[in-house]
Amino acid sequence: MSDLGVSAAGVAELGQRLQAALGDSYAVEKPLGAGGFAVVFLVRDVQLKRPLAIKVLSPDLVTSKTVIERFKREAETVAQLSHPHIVPLHFVGQKDDLLYLAMQCVDGGSLADRIEKEGKLPVADVARYIAEIATALGHAHKRGVVHRDVKPQNVLLDAETGRCLVTDFGIARSAESASLTATGMVMGTPTYLAPEQVTGEPSDHRADIYALGIMAYEMLAGRPPFEGANATAVLMKRLAGPPESVLKVRADTPRELVDVIDGCLAADPNERFQNAGDIARALTGATPITGGQPTAEIVVKRRQKRQRTIIGGVVGAVAVAVAAWFALSSLRSNAPPTLAPVDSGMALIPAGSYVIGSNTGHPMTRPQHTVTLAAFGLDKHEVTVGEYKRFMDSTRSPAPWTGAMPRPSLPVTRVLWSEAARYCAARHADGGRLPSEEEWEAAARGAQGRLYPWGDRPEAARANTASARRKGIEPVGSFPQGASPEGVEDLIGNAWEWTSSPMKAYPRGDSTFDALQGYMVIRGGAFNTQDSVANAMRRGYNLPATNPDQLELTGFRCAMPARARNGGR
Repeated sequence: MSDLGVSAAGVAELGQRLQAALGDSYAVEKPLGAGGFAVVFLVRDVQLKRPLAIKVLSPDLVTSKTVIERFKREAETVAQLSHPHIVPLHFVGQKDDLLYLAMQCVDGGSLADRIEKEGKLPVADVARYIAEIATALGHAHKRGVVHRDVKPQNVLLDAETGRCLVTDFGIARSAESASLTATGMVMGTPTYLAPEQVTGEPSDHRADIYALGIMAYEMLAGRPPFEGANATAVLMKRLAGPPESVLKVRADTPRELVDVIDGCLAADPNERFQNAGDIARALTGATPITGGQPTAEIVVKRRQKRQRTIIGGVVGAVAVAVAAWFALSSLRSNAPPTLAPVDSGMALIPAGSYVIGSNTGHPMTRPQHTVTLAAFGLDKHEVTVGEYKRFMDSTRSPAPWTGAMPRPSLPVTRVLWSEAARYCAARHADGGRLPSEEEWEAAARGAQGRLYPWGDRPEAARANTASARRKGIEPVGSFPQGASPEGVEDLIGNAWEWTSSPMKAYPRGDSTFDALQGYMVIRGGAFNTQDSVANAMRRGYNLPATNPDQLELTGFRCAMPARARNGGR
């Protein structure tokens, strides 16, 4: 804990103060580590029975109300970053001069731990890690959040899936306004600082891109590109010129990856990659997981652009599968398969491994398990009355409603399961169908396994559930704040949604639920569903051919398998 200059007794006292601030709903178990600005504690959420990592800002940095308010505003901004490769921020608290952040506890250690243990990492892993980190940075940069301290210590690895999660967004920026700057210290970690940060010039998100290049070099070489006896020596080498080519220390590095590193480490920010999304595209050949498009052309001065993607090249070189998160190509392929846009009005849910169910929730949701899904498209909102009316007119199908036609913008309800499936097949010619319940839950929870499309806590402003106190079903899209990062709205609340899955016990679950296999699973809850039920894990069920009056609060949305660029699957 020496980074903070805090003794063991001081850390213990800080833990006691944190316990007093949190109250009986949380149990502070032990310190996990310390950095330049904070001590991190392992804390148990007593009610939800889950671990949290709570970072306590050093009281020495809290010198004024201005610093406190800026810290809170920064944390509020970071709390909006919902992305599979960013550690989610659950809440912020303060008691007197004690400021703390509660985050998801990631139990696989840091990227720095792996580098220290293994030295040079496999090329395939390096390519995947950089792509995942780049999508996280791109997501933050588009929302005006610059990390300013990108380094292996701030990248955590999920023990089960191996995916990267970036942490500590914005904290260095908040600390920058505190008393540390009065000492003339350069903020950030010297090894990963961009030249403009070293010289005190204005810096922006491209400094994060430079740091990402340093990390890529370090993972391949087993050491950073600039080393010295002290921080000053490291900074001076930074300004003296470009580093030694990574090829000289890691000859098996694919030239495409060398070009990406060089594109990150250009001394002039204008000659670097101009956004992190471009890096992800260069490494995977696909649109980043956030759905963002690049805003600048990727300029590689040393080599012409190659048709093969870097991860595809790595697969050919090392003959292993790389990432479940991205589409892969082979070394021999002239046109690597890449997901094309799905039908209009749909969001693309990436292929990968997703957590399903819970070990602590309703027995019907147990046990928690992982499924691997192919990429698929999912309607961004429930099928509306207006959309279903056009289907009725073209197929001469009967209206599911009685009396006058409801408002066209409302989700259509009272539709039998078979008719909902028929609508999806007609609406999406390339394999339109109802989503399986695993696909529905994957779209709601994302790769990070959150409890709601927006995070881990119910919020009345994000969904039409009982806590929102609305009097009925609302038009689709009425709660845009509740959308998933991919833009799927109204997954929680408003109306239950049909899935294509028969109701049965999960693998190794309570077999008594197998007696319900005549029912079909419905998901998401309705406007009158309590928040304890209306979450991304809870399963409901209904008879597929029931009386429409029993489906007054049940609607649906469609799914389809993602198409490859060449039109294949």
